[in-house]
Formats: sequence, structure tokens, C-alpha cells
Amino acid sequence: MAEPESVPVQDCASDEDDDETLVLAVAKGSEAAFARLVSRHSASVYALARRFTGNDGDTDDLTQEIFWKLWTRAAHWRPGEARFSTWLYRVAVNHCIDWDRKRRWRRWLPLAEVAEVADDGVAVDRQLEAQQALAEIRSAILKLPAKQRAALLLSVQQEKSNRDIAEIMQTSEGAVEQLLVRARRTLRGTGSP
Repeated sequence: MAEPESVPVQDCASDEDDDETLVLAVAKGSEAAFARLVSRHSASVYALARRFTGNDGDTDDLTQEIFWKLWTRAAHWRPGEARFSTWLYRVAVNHCIDWDRKRRWRRWLPLAEVAEVADDGVAVDRQLEAQQALAEIRSAILKLPAKQRAALLLSVQQEKSNRDIAEIMQTSEGAVEQLLVRARRTLRGTGSP
């Protein structure tokens, strides 16, 4: 796939420019506007992908692929139909779901990838138990069906409302509620909170 040619566009990558102005400039080939959007949204896209995949390697790849889609498909965003951030989350969630479809197998999250529990004078065995519980929760989330996992992560990690999630996932609020209910029921059934 050939990279799009850069088109000379007025540099509109200042902090004052809104996302909508920047994405329109990206659609015309502005690398500066693209860099500004990546700077603004990379942390949240990365966090969503990280929670979705459960590992850094796949997360790095997914994040790059999502922003590549932003670069190549910026012209597909339609002002007035959805906020840019909603469109970007839709692109990210759809890409994560597609990634999951390609990898039907699930991974056990190695204990080494679990964040260390802070030492508050808690015995080593209790720290190990906490790490194992966290690993089990993460593993259970990774085993959820892709749409349930996406809805749960948008709700919990990204703190999106059901309305926002419905818009991002292009479904109804009722469908989002059902996805969240099923995800939470599944997690409770595995002993996870």
C-alpha cells in the first residue's frame, strides 16, 4: 500500500485547533495535523488496545494500525455525523474486534506481565495471591467475546456512557446494556468481581 502524498496545507497543528479542524487537514495530507491528533489521542487509544489485547506487543501493533487507518481514512469522517473522538473510538474498537476475530485462540496472561503489588508490609504470600487474582481477572476479560470486551473496556476504562458506547459501536443503548450485563455476569461466574 503506497503512502499518501503530503499535500501542502497550512500548518494547523496548534494546541488551539479542535479535532475537527485537524482531521479535515489530515484528510488533505497535513502531517502536522496528523501528529497533533496522534499526540492528543494516542494515550487513550493505546490504553484501550492494551486492555483489549492484554500484552504490549500486540498493543503497539494495534495502536499503529489504528492511527494508520486515521491517516488513510480521515476523509471518511463526516463533520456533523459524529464527534471526531467518537469516530476514532469506533475505528479503534472495530479494529480490535477484527484483530480478535483473526486470533480465535486466547492467551493466559503470564504472571510476569501483572503489575507489582505495592509493598504495604503485606506478606509475600498475600502479594502473590493478589497478583494471581489480578492475572485471573485480566485473563477472564481477555476470554470475553470481542463485543462484550469492547463495551466493558469502553465503560470501565474509558469511562464512556452507554450512549457514547452505542454510538462508537454503532448499536443501540439497549444492546450496549445487554453486552455489559452479559460481560459482568460472565466475570462473576468465573469468580472475578
